[in-house]
Amino acid sequence: MKKALFIASIGFLSAGRAIELMPTVVIAQPPIVAQQPARENSIPIRTSQPPQIQIINLGAEPRQQMRLKPALNVKQTTLMTIKMGMKISAGGQSTQEIKVPTSVVTMETEATKIDANGDIHYQFSYTKADVTSDNTNAPPSALESMRSSIKKLVGLKGSFIMDSRGFSKGGDFIVPEGADNNFKQIIRQMSQSIEQLSVQLPAEAVGKGAKWRLDFPLNSNGINVNNIATYELMSFQEGVAVLNIGLEQQAKPQSVNSPQLPAGSNINLQSLASQGRGESTIRLDKLMPVRSAVSMNSNSEMSVKSAGSPQESTIKTQLAMEITLDSQ
Repeated sequence: MKKALFIASIGFLSAGRAIELMPTVVIAQPPIVAQQPARENSIPIRTSQPPQIQIINLGAEPRQQMRLKPALNVKQTTLMTIKMGMKISAGGQSTQEIKVPTSVVTMETEATKIDANGDIHYQFSYTKADVTSDNTNAPPSALESMRSSIKKLVGLKGSFIMDSRGFSKGGDFIVPEGADNNFKQIIRQMSQSIEQLSVQLPAEAVGKGAKWRLDFPLNSNGINVNNIATYELMSFQEGVAVLNIGLEQQAKPQSVNSPQLPAGSNINLQSLASQGRGESTIRLDKLMPVRSAVSMNSNSEMSVKSAGSPQESTIKTQLAMEITLDSQ
């Protein structure tokens, strides 16, 4: 039983890494950084240099600049659904399939002010979060544990500033009253990941067929990963853009240090490669996309040694995930 739980923890480590990448790409939101004084129950995020956009193709004429200008004081409600499945094999043994419960999260965003230079002040909050028991082979106790963990997101909120191209200019998370240190640490890790997962609009005027690329390193769950997001503008009319999205992840061999792993375990990543594709429809007068859907497949291999055991095992993980997002 202990070995099974240990193997499962490795799988969920890989799942957490992919989850950190995908929602931000799907949502197409800016990095979250902090330039404001810390308040009680707030988690400010360190400032860093945002990644740069590499233009591959400006697209066909006519070309237009893409700039965000959301309507003020209008709440936008967004439903995000995460479906995931994993296959794990350890030490050459038969593959174990894990059907993870589907996560459903509701978010609210509201632009409150737009400066003369186009900077957007906005608020963000999680209003609902739960898991469903459909299509899962997780035991009831594990299902309730996941439900309890994800429900802690409810009440998490923040105030942020970004420019009209999506570059962040400051902000922080405000955690719910009574949040424990473990939850605060998770939010810090999530925020630091989001900071490097920005999806900005090109400075140049672009037309149908335009392509741009974003390369960004990310330390996710103790693993240093290089991420590449590529966007292709399929259409852009009357402030509505449809984007094709391509995702890649690569990681070099390295030791892994994550608080999610059992104490005393020794883990080394041997290989990691991920590929993903999707589509997103955005409106420049909205903070969140109208509709997004992204799928991703990831393969990783780790050598692990559990606490108190002299034996080293090789764990291979195959992860498949789908994230959809709908706003109104």
